[in-house]
Amino acid sequence: MELAFPYLYMLCSAFCFAVMSVCGSIVGTNLSWSTVAFFRITPTFLLIVSLALIRREKIIVIGSLSLWLRSILGTIALLCTFYSLSRLNATDTVTISATTPIWVTLIMYFIFKDKVPSLFWLFILTTFLGIYLIEKPQFRGDFFPILIAFLGAICAGSAMVSLSFCGLITPITVVSHYSIVALISTFFIFYLSNSDMSEFLEIVKKYGILLLATGLSGTLGQLCLTYAYGTGKPQWISITGLSQVVFTTLLEFGLNKIKMNIELIIGMIIVLFSIACVIWIKPSKNLSGTN
Repeated sequence: MELAFPYLYMLCSAFCFAVMSVCGSIVGTNLSWSTVAFFRITPTFLLIVSLALIRREKIIVIGSLSLWLRSILGTIALLCTFYSLSRLNATDTVTISATTPIWVTLIMYFIFKDKVPSLFWLFILTTFLGIYLIEKPQFRGDFFPILIAFLGAICAGSAMVSLSFCGLITPITVVSHYSIVALISTFFIFYLSNSDMSEFLEIVKKYGILLLATGLSGTLGQLCLTYAYGTGKPQWISITGLSQVVFTTLLEFGLNKIKMNIELIIGMIIVLFSIACVIWIKPSKNLSGTN
């Protein structure tokens, strides 16, 4: 049973992130995406920084370039995710976000000259074929959120590469550092770029449950993700994490936010299979999430 714990943690993480994505998508139709992002990261900041202080671990490191890159890129990924959730179905955003392992491998290939098997390029093509079947982009105004979702996945992949150079910095310090950078950034955008700030108390009263669900599910998902990668084999954990796409689709289908069709189903199968193959041939070293 002990061997199953990492995968149970990952399934729990995938479900929590699915709940976060669906709640974020719902509330994002009524509030600005920066407001939702701010409320998403706040519980993570409070919990992780409190834990770091209790354990007397560093909550921020000034001199580590890799850690700063991980936090900044992770924050950009967070912002891109919630912008996309406010304009796309949660299933669409999550499916595009699932391409992160591909971007990790491409970054390692082009920047660090890390060789990849020839089959990798085939799986890249099939992944984008699957996403095309799901999204069916028309290259009009609604194509911009798709590009932002891809930018978020690329930044998440870059954050994971930066994370691999963080050396002996503990996971709690890594997440604490990230949550501080993300909280300051999201609050700054929330405060300056929209009118929600003047209605702060009204927002909490009207959308408090959904915002709390978004923040807590994202925080729990991140903690479960960290435990999963800390105790299991990365490539298998990553494949298990693709269940987030399935969970998100089922939740949205249950809420009548999407309608199933043959192209959507075939596209999801192609994307999940292709990314699973990429993860299998090129294991990820991710230790903590960026959602």
